[in-house]
Amino acid sequence: MLEAWTLGTFSAKQSQTMSLNRFVYYCAVVGGWMAFLAGMLLERPIRHLSELGESAAAMQLWDTISATLTATAVGGAIGCGLGLVSATSKRWQPRLRHAGAGAVGGAVGGLIGGLVGAALYTYIGLPRALGWAIMGVAIGAAEGLHQNSFRRMANGAIGGALGGLLGGMLFGLIATRPEAAMASRAVGFTALGITIGALIGLAHVVLKQAWLTVLDGFRPGRQLILDQAVTVLGRGDHLPLPLLGPSAKDLETEHARITLQTDGRYVVEDRQSRIGTMHRGQQLSEPAILEDGDLLRLGGNILRFNQRMRTAAGPQAEAAASEASGKVAPAPPTGPPPPVQTPPAAPAGDRPLPGGAIAPQPGRPGQGPPPTSPGGGSGPKIPPPPPPPPSPPR
Repeated sequence: MLEAWTLGTFSAKQSQTMSLNRFVYYCAVVGGWMAFLAGMLLERPIRHLSELGESAAAMQLWDTISATLTATAVGGAIGCGLGLVSATSKRWQPRLRHAGAGAVGGAVGGLIGGLVGAALYTYIGLPRALGWAIMGVAIGAAEGLHQNSFRRMANGAIGGALGGLLGGMLFGLIATRPEAAMASRAVGFTALGITIGALIGLAHVVLKQAWLTVLDGFRPGRQLILDQAVTVLGRGDHLPLPLLGPSAKDLETEHARITLQTDGRYVVEDRQSRIGTMHRGQQLSEPAILEDGDLLRLGGNILRFNQRMRTAAGPQAEAAASEASGKVAPAPPTGPPPPVQTPPAAPAGDRPLPGGAIAPQPGRPGQGPPPTSPGGGSGPKIPPPPPPPPSPPR
């Protein structure tokens, strides 16, 4: 029993750490397969187009056209596959929309990248990998553009650019073997799709700022990158992290909400559910700012929030906290700071007395002449003699 419990605990921890790694793996596998299928379907038509033309100029033109069509089809196929991988909803309508957005973005990027890459290669001699990099940028940015998430769009574009550049270089090395043209092109397209898919997924994982991990409840180990302005949690199957099964029987369809503030912090709030939402072991009565490592409990589900970079506390953080709690933070003063009242410095020679007073010294303006010795010399100063006593009355 102890050994089984230990193995079960290890597998649960491993599934938590491997969840995002599996996302990278699926992106690589699906990207490779989609590029392979698209390349093989277009192998004969593209080869026929590249052989058209009698003169050298005509052959270069048809070669540019065939390369552009190939990049358009391959880019659309890779984008469609990665859109399906990124879709988290169980409904087929959102999945089709994700796949369609990826296909359109990849096709547009492939069209532009194929045309630019072929022109640069044919007329200037630059490598075609530059065109594949342009295609990768469009594939990576399509998903974020569809979800209206600038962070996801930027991360995907970075990964797509690196994947397209590296995959294009591999394609140029593999697909130029004349003794096995069809097989080498198939391997080259597969390597291109694997590289683009893997680096797009890896960019999302490496550059993530905040994420959720399911510790207990429905399918522990699942993770969700928080790269959107608003993320809704609940048992709705249209949500990015649906909480289903027996542990979610008392949850609302949209139970809680996590909102990204302008200062980079995340705020969680309960959406007036029946059983409420627990944050740090306490029932949420008002929106609360999430910190790295905070635990959320929604029914029988426990989620952990992690944030890679914390923002320093300051006026913006206080304003965000006040906004989250429904209170208005006092505005900071805008005018110049008031002058600081400082006591006048004591001149040299003054002696401080208890209480901070300064004893005046003789010889200062507004005071009598200093006493001197009777002989007028520079010896020790002797005070003047006291006045005579008054005469008695007669």
